[in-house]
Amino acid sequence: MIKIFIRCLKLKLNYYIRLIRGVNFISRRRILYLILICAICIVSVDFIYSTSSESHQNYFNGLETSPQDASTIVVGASYIKVPENARVVTQVDRVIKDESSNINDNVSAGQSPTSPKQLVPYMEGARVADLMKLANVTVIPITGVTIKKINGTWYGPDDKGNFTFAVDPSKTKGPFSVKGSDNNTAIEINTHGMNVLVPGSIENHAYLVVGCGDIPGKAKAEAYMAQHGINCYAPCDRFTASIMPYNGTGVILGGEPIRSLAKGSGAVIGAQPVAINKSELIVVQTTNKTYPDQYCDTPNRYFTDMEKAYNITLDLDVVNANTNETDRVIAEAEKTGSNVIGVRVETEQDKTPVENWLKANPNHRAILFHSASYAPGYSLFFEFPEQVTGQDPRPIFIKNISTSELNQIFNQVRSLWN
Repeated sequence: MIKIFIRCLKLKLNYYIRLIRGVNFISRRRILYLILICAICIVSVDFIYSTSSESHQNYFNGLETSPQDASTIVVGASYIKVPENARVVTQVDRVIKDESSNINDNVSAGQSPTSPKQLVPYMEGARVADLMKLANVTVIPITGVTIKKINGTWYGPDDKGNFTFAVDPSKTKGPFSVKGSDNNTAIEINTHGMNVLVPGSIENHAYLVVGCGDIPGKAKAEAYMAQHGINCYAPCDRFTASIMPYNGTGVILGGEPIRSLAKGSGAVIGAQPVAINKSELIVVQTTNKTYPDQYCDTPNRYFTDMEKAYNITLDLDVVNANTNETDRVIAEAEKTGSNVIGVRVETEQDKTPVENWLKANPNHRAILFHSASYAPGYSLFFEFPEQVTGQDPRPIFIKNISTSELNQIFNQVRSLWN
């Protein structure tokens, strides 16, 4: 639609240029004004189009089919182009400061960093630092957000003052929040999660929002912002899959890698596709443990949410494995001969079995979940760029495509950063 709009503007511009010949001075001046307006619109819209977020449609047009008829699922082809100086809204916790770990305690919650060295050096802070280094983004931390308790549940607000995005009760007190005007109100200072970033993102005209996506209310906020044309990136992505399939011009990504754009300035998040045959056996990690192991259920959440969202049945082999237990996932993959795993990699102990398994066979593929916040997991994206991807809540469903044709398209996607 944007391309069509640009073409219409150019046709109009050509019409005015032809019309200017043979008219009197006053009419000529009016037409010149119209020419100037058209030219400004073309440049502005063309710039927005060229730097705006994109998903996978440009590369897979004419190839997609219904999920039920598909033979191949592509994960990780979606991406967000982040232009130079883009406005990036973030949570305060684990980006600006982390009072729980005594990091940047004396820094004001609302202080925008001027250097990536000022950020918390791990988790969301590390990924925002990547964006500052690669795209010189403007970081806008959101603080002082009112949250309310309604019928026993805490909620963050939307841009209209409706409290609709559920908030974890642990974030309603110190070191995150202070008491509000009554027992059912709190002010979140050290904000944590997408669920308290909606008003600030819209008010600040955010291009991208970076925050935690580890409870359903956070994922719901991501979907809301995407509908408002705002891109969302959740390196901690436990519940991001719950919004499949989502609508909106904004792109939502879970834990995906950030790289420098191959052409021009800026960065790109994602654009690292991996294909899965719909009938392939997928060994998937899960857990029934609570904190800090509950994030190991993210792989299973993604694939089961995909089944529900798209009314398909996948061949899933679910393995209970907690932090430091990815060897169980690999053992099951080797036992069954599976070439695809869904896994969480937090530690070096998690990484080693997955890394060795990927090295053993170029057809081995790993979809990583809740891993991009941790150095061991994040490094796998770069060590195995054709075998590893992250959580993409907008998978692509394709029917009857050759391996060579698919690889050609994948190379086009990767050319954004390769």
